[in-house]
Amino acid sequence: MFKKIWQLSIFVIFISWLAIVQFSFISACLGIFGQINLGLLVLIFTIFFFGIKASIFLVLLFGFWFDLMTFKFFGFYSLSFFATTILSYWILKNWLTNRSLYSFLALTFISTIFYNFFSALLFYITASEKSFFLVASNFWLGLAYQLIWNVLAAVLLFHLATALIKKLKPFFLEKKTVL
Repeated sequence: MFKKIWQLSIFVIFISWLAIVQFSFISACLGIFGQINLGLLVLIFTIFFFGIKASIFLVLLFGFWFDLMTFKFFGFYSLSFFATTILSYWILKNWLTNRSLYSFLALTFISTIFYNFFSALLFYITASEKSFFLVASNFWLGLAYQLIWNVLAAVLLFHLATALIKKLKPFFLEKKTVL
């Protein structure tokens, strides 16, 4: 019992710390460095390695902190993260059959694109924006930067996780001879 409470407390403190780092440091950076999205990176990592229960708890915690620190309507980030979680989990269970680096990269790529489109569409619907987000060049540039950061981080996180967790083995396709 005490071990479970301790793990939950460490998880809450770590996620809260990441949310504060995201809004106090990373969001203040200019250019490509300001496009790092720690919430999305940790969410994809959690779905892939720990499952849906941990990722739902992460969505609630990250969504709360992100919603608390922004001027968008309360629930904006919770809704965006939750929709991304549902889609990512569905893709992981129905389309991606193994736990390889390629599956992790595909999940990261698809989730990043969906998160950005869903967030931009939700912001367009709820805010009084005059131009549609698909014609804005900053949307596409931000999406490209986030894809670059997330794919690089996915490669690093996957190799770090496989080095720390020995039960995950890299998956390689082997060509079999038919003779």
